[in-house]
Amino acid sequence: METTILLKDETLWNRIQSFSLDASDADFPFSKKLAKEERWTLDFAQKAIQEYKKFVYLCCILPNGASPSETVDKVWHMHLIYTQNYWEEFCPKVLKRSLHHHPSKGGSKEKNKHQSWFSDTLKNYHNVFRHEAPEEIWHPKQKKGIMTIWLKRRRVIPLLIVPFMLSSCLGEVLGSLTLLALPIIGFLIFFHVVGAFQGDIENNTSKKKDDGSIGGSSDGGSSGCSSGCGGGCGGCGGGCGG
Repeated sequence: METTILLKDETLWNRIQSFSLDASDADFPFSKKLAKEERWTLDFAQKAIQEYKKFVYLCCILPNGASPSETVDKVWHMHLIYTQNYWEEFCPKVLKRSLHHHPSKGGSKEKNKHQSWFSDTLKNYHNVFRHEAPEEIWHPKQKKGIMTIWLKRRRVIPLLIVPFMLSSCLGEVLGSLTLLALPIIGFLIFFHVVGAFQGDIENNTSKKKDDGSIGGSSDGGSSGCSSGCGGGCGGCGGGCGG
């Protein structure tokens, strides 16, 4: 069911927008630290911060709060580390209320709840801001695990069996020379498979640049959420506290 009426607070939104997470006197401000910790480009980190502000606004105006994407949650986690800025400046002076992070309790029921919550957040995002949530911030590409890449390469496994079949069927015909050549053929096929497997891993790594990553893992030791906050990030609960 679509949300027909949403409480809006233009004054609150203006306060959130004008609040800078980068201290003016800092040589290594919040945005640069975020980019370094998550291995993002500075431009992507700044975009993520803007989306974090929108998420916070949704938390404050929606009766049931909101659920962040994995990227937005990383910004939130970093902001929470800046305890003085978050609890003494941002919450009391900008939001004028407390905003707590509520981790998931785990389990399939909790996962389904957060997935539904995240879906509602995206709908409300569109209703409030009048445009879709940016794909690269709210719908990051799923990372491929090594096992997934290997399974996609399983079609080459039969090729590894070919040398043994040839050895059995053609051994008597081709003689000892062929038998000596077959292991070489097997090794060539094996190295071809390994090369293709390594290429998939390198391509998977380079794709991270599409969503602002600068190589390496973009997890940065954070919560490791997946598909919105359904994987265990939690959200802002029932919105901002009083």
